Amino acid sequence: MRKFLLYSSALAVFGFSDTVLAACIQTPSCSSLGYTSTSSCTGGTKCPFGNYWNCTASDLNDKITEQTNKITELETQITELKKEVSTANCLVGDILYSDMTCNSNYVVSKTPIGVVFDHSGKLAIGLEQSQQHWSYPDYFDVPGVDNITDRTLAIADLDGKKNTSTVLAYCKTKGKHCLAFEYVNSYKTEGTKAGDWYLPSMGELYAIYGNMSVLNVALGKIAATRLGANYYWSSSEYSSDFAWNLRFSDGYVDYYYKNYLSEYVRPVLAF
Repeated sequence: MRKFLLYSSALAVFGFSDTVLAACIQTPSCSSLGYTSTSSCTGGTKCPFGNYWNCTASDLNDKITEQTNKITELETQITELKKEVSTANCLVGDILYSDMTCNSNYVVSKTPIGVVFDHSGKLAIGLEQSQQHWSYPDYFDVPGVDNITDRTLAIADLDGKKNTSTVLAYCKTKGKHCLAFEYVNSYKTEGTKAGDWYLPSMGELYAIYGNMSVLNVALGKIAATRLGANYYWSSSEYSSDFAWNLRFSDGYVDYYYKNYLSEYVRPVLAF
């Protein structure tokens, strides 16, 4: 009888202890463990007891990426500001160098790439030139380039860069040979690449002619090819047959057959 009572008491004690143990060992909440996000995230960890995530590492990475992007943007702005400051004092006749700085004198430690002919527009001519047909062997009208039949209006055309890109795109699409444009488009120097240079419009070419003497002085300082007394092509179009050109011996503005003669071509850079 005594043994039975002891055995029953032992069972009662052990049964009560299991209940207490079950009550004490409860599943911890995800939030108490730091899993507070209800959405999954790249680099985050999932709570083993529910659909919650700890995104602390992911959020930190996102913040780092955000700040890095801001720094990169600021560095780009600083670079542009430095460029503006360095070119702000570029005057007509100054030598343009590959680092996009200007100087009226030849700086031996730098590489000259052009000579400034437009101060406000920040435009420079290249150091070389070539004789090319405007187009060859045929001539054609280029959609997107205005047909200008008045000399005054031709001299007012300052869209050489736009003209050049429009002509090149058309010629590529139609399989045409636009030799003058192909030459300037392939022209490159230290600090510039193919596609940076273009064929000047009639107005830009007229500005080059107007500063011819001072430009040739600068070109002489760096042993570059001087502007001659010949005809130079512009990128301005007169009609399907003709394009505008300029005779540098006297500044005569005229138009001629695009495919008939090779005339001089001088690349221009907007820096």
